[in-house]
Amino acid sequence: MTPAALAEYLKVAEQFFANPQGSHRYSRIAMRQLDDYRERVAAVLACGAGEVFFTSGATESNNIAIQGSARAGGLVAASAVEHKAVLAPVLARGGLVISVDVDGQIDQDRLRRFLKEHAGQLGVVSIMAVNNETGVTFPVPVFAGMVHKHAPRALFHCDAVQAATVLDLAEFVAPCDMVSLSAHKFGGPKGTGILIAKDTSKVRPLSLGGSQEKDLRPGTHDLASIAAMTVALEAAQLNHAGVNSELSVLRDRFEALVGQEVPEATFTGANSPRSPAISHMLLPGVTSEEMLFMLDEAGIAASGGAACASGALDPSHVVVAMGVEHQLAKGALRFSFARSNTPDEIDLTAKALGEIYRRLQR
Repeated sequence: MTPAALAEYLKVAEQFFANPQGSHRYSRIAMRQLDDYRERVAAVLACGAGEVFFTSGATESNNIAIQGSARAGGLVAASAVEHKAVLAPVLARGGLVISVDVDGQIDQDRLRRFLKEHAGQLGVVSIMAVNNETGVTFPVPVFAGMVHKHAPRALFHCDAVQAATVLDLAEFVAPCDMVSLSAHKFGGPKGTGILIAKDTSKVRPLSLGGSQEKDLRPGTHDLASIAAMTVALEAAQLNHAGVNSELSVLRDRFEALVGQEVPEATFTGANSPRSPAISHMLLPGVTSEEMLFMLDEAGIAASGGAACASGALDPSHVVVAMGVEHQLAKGALRFSFARSNTPDEIDLTAKALGEIYRRLQR
C-alpha cells in the first residue's frame, strides 16, 4: 500500500466504525463517507457514481460480470489469454474462447467473423486491457466498438486490473459496459476492488442476502479499505503517464541487459504493444521452477506466471495459447516493475539471471 492509502485506511478505520447500512447517526455518517468515495472513484473513471460497485477484488468483479450476465441470458466468450478469474467462469458456463496469434494479440478480422457468427447468441464478451503475464495490451475501445456493432445484444467486459498504474482508465471505461479493477494493483489494500457496470438490468447477483451495492454485491462494506483504494486510485491515475515513461526505461534497460547475459532468451509479445510494468521471457533448456528457486535464493522476486497459479507444474495457459512449444513454455519467467525499483536493481537482476541460467545449463 502507498503511504497515502495506508494513512487514509487508518484514519477511516478509527473514525468511521459504524456499518454504513445502519439506521443510526453513526451509520449515516459512514454512509456519507461511502458515497463520497464512490463519487471520487466515478470522477477518476469518468463514469456515473451509480455505475460504481465496490467488491472484494477483481476475481469477484469478473465473476459477477461473466456469470451474472450469463444468468441473465446469452452465451459468454473471452480471449484465450484472459486471467483465470475470467476464463474459468467462461468455461464453467460452457462459453467460447477467442484465439490469439503468436504475439498474444487478437486478430481483428478473426474477431469480426467470430462476432458475426455468434451475434444472436452472445450475452457478454470479455477481453482484458493488459495481459497479466506477458504485458501485451489490447485495443479495448476498438474491440468494444466491434462487439457493439456486430453483436449488439452482448455486453462488453474488460478486466483492466493491470492497466491502472500505466494507462488512462477513463479511456477503457468509456466504451465498455463493465470494467473490473483490483485495489492492490495500484497501491491499495488486498481484498478490495471495483466493478463498473453501466446497465445492471442485464446482470444478476451471484450472492443473495443483502441490499448493499443495489443488491448486486451484498455484504457489509469495508469502508476503510474502500477509502484507501480510492486514494490510491486517484494517485495512480494522476501519475500514470509519468510512471509509464519511467517504467519503460527500466523495462527496456532490463531486457537489453538480459539479451546480453542470456542471448537464448526470447521476450514474449515483443512485437505487440506492451505494458512497461511487465517483462515476460522464455528460456530454453531450463524450467521456471528451478530458475525461480535460485532467483529467490539470490533475493530476487519473480514468477513463472500468474501468482494465483503458483506451484502449478503445467505451463501457463497464456503462452500455450500463443502457440509456444510445451517444453519451452515450461521455461517462462515474468518480472514486474514498479516506480520503487532502481537501475541498480535492474542491473543486479539481469546479471544474476545470466549467472543462474549458465549454472543450470552447465
